[in-house]
Amino acid sequence: MENKSKSSPENLESSSQSKTEIIKNSKLETLFEEVSLDEQVSGGAKFAWEKTKYGLSKFNQSRIEFLNRTPLLSYSVKRILYAIVTLYLAMIVMYVLLRIVTPDSVYIADINLDKMGVSAGDPIYYQLIENRKRLLGVDGPLISQIFKYLNNITPLWRKTILLDPSFEVVNGNLEIVGREVKMWMYLGVIFGRSTGIPLGTMVQTSFAESMPVSFKVGALAVLLSYALGMPLGILAAKYKEKWQDTSINGVNLIILAIPSLVIIKILYELSIYYLGAGARWEDADLFTKMFPIIGVMLLIMPSIVVNTRRYVIDEMTADYTKFAMSKGLSNSYVFYVHVFRNASLRLVKNIPEIFILTMFGSSILVEQHWNIPGMSKFILAGVRDRDTFVVLGYIYVSAGIGIFANLLGDLALAILDPRVKLTSK
Repeated sequence: MENKSKSSPENLESSSQSKTEIIKNSKLETLFEEVSLDEQVSGGAKFAWEKTKYGLSKFNQSRIEFLNRTPLLSYSVKRILYAIVTLYLAMIVMYVLLRIVTPDSVYIADINLDKMGVSAGDPIYYQLIENRKRLLGVDGPLISQIFKYLNNITPLWRKTILLDPSFEVVNGNLEIVGREVKMWMYLGVIFGRSTGIPLGTMVQTSFAESMPVSFKVGALAVLLSYALGMPLGILAAKYKEKWQDTSINGVNLIILAIPSLVIIKILYELSIYYLGAGARWEDADLFTKMFPIIGVMLLIMPSIVVNTRRYVIDEMTADYTKFAMSKGLSNSYVFYVHVFRNASLRLVKNIPEIFILTMFGSSILVEQHWNIPGMSKFILAGVRDRDTFVVLGYIYVSAGIGIFANLLGDLALAILDPRVKLTSK
C-alpha cells in the first residue's frame, strides 16, 4: 500500500503534463488552420512595389545629380536625343508621304511593256508591280514597311539583308532568293533612272562614292570663306558705322538680295564665255575647278561676315572690355587677347554646322551647273523620280551627320573656351 501511495502523485503529474501538451498541440493546430497566407502574399507584392518605387526614386536622384555635375554634357546629350527622336519621326512622315505620292508605274519604269505585249490594267501588269515591290521590300502593310525600314537604318545591331534578290520557283512557289549579308545599316536600293546608276545598287554604296567629292568642294569653300569672311567682319566691327563698315555691309546686302540661282548662273556663264574656263568638273584643270568653289563661297561667306561683325561688336561692348580699357591696356592688346579670342570661339562652334549645310545644301546649285558628281544629283533625281530610298537616305544621312556636327561644335567650345566645362568641377 505504501508503494502505491508513493507512485500515485508521479502518475498524476505525468498525466497532467501529457494533457497540457495535448492542449498546446491542439491550440497550435487550430492556430495554423486559422492563419491565411493571402495576407502574406499581398504583403509581399506590396513590398515588391515599394522596392520598385524606391529603385526608381534612387535612379531619378542619381540622374539629377549627374545632370547637375555635367551641365554642358547633359545638355548636349539631351539635345542629341531629342534630335534623333525628331529625325525618326520625320523619317516616318516622309516615308508615308513618299509612298502616297509614288505611283505604281515607278516600280516598273525600266520594263518595256510594249515589248512584252502588256498594257496597263492587265492582270500581268499588276503582277509585275507586285513582284517588283517584293524585290524592293516595299510590299505588305504600310506600318510593317515603316518598322522594317526603321530597323534597317538603325545602326545599333546587325541585321540580315538579302542582296541581289531574284525570283526562283521553290516547291512550286515563287520565292525570293539572294545573297544574305550581315549589315549594321541598310538604306535600301536605287530604283530610279535619272541618277545614271544601275538599278538595284545600294544607296549607301552610291553615297560613299559621291560624298568625298561634295566633301572636297564643301571643305575648301568653308575654309576659304572663313579665311576671307572673318577679317572682313572684324574690319567692319572695328570701324563700325564708318565707310569701311558701310561698304562691307552694302556688298553683303547685295549678295544676299540676289537669288542664289541667279548668282551661280551669272558666275557659271562668266567663267565660260569671258574667262575661258571649262564647263564640266570632270577632267577639268585647276582654273576651272576654282569657280565652283567661288560659287559656294558667295553663298555662305556673307553670313560669316555678318556673324563675325556681330560677335566682335558684342565683345567690344562687354563690361570686361571696358574694365580692361580703364586699366590702361592698349587697344590692340584688348582686341586680340580678349575681344577677338572670345568672338572666335563662337565662330568656331558654328564651323561643323556650316560645313554640313554647305555640303548638303548650298553646293547643290553649284554641283548641278558644273556637273560635279557629288551628292546633289541624288536629292534632285530622287525627288524627280520619286525614288523613295534615295530621298529618305539623303535626309537620314544629312540629318545624322548634322547631329554629329552639333556635338562636335559643343565639344570644340568646351575644349577651346576655359570658361566652359563639360562638368561643373
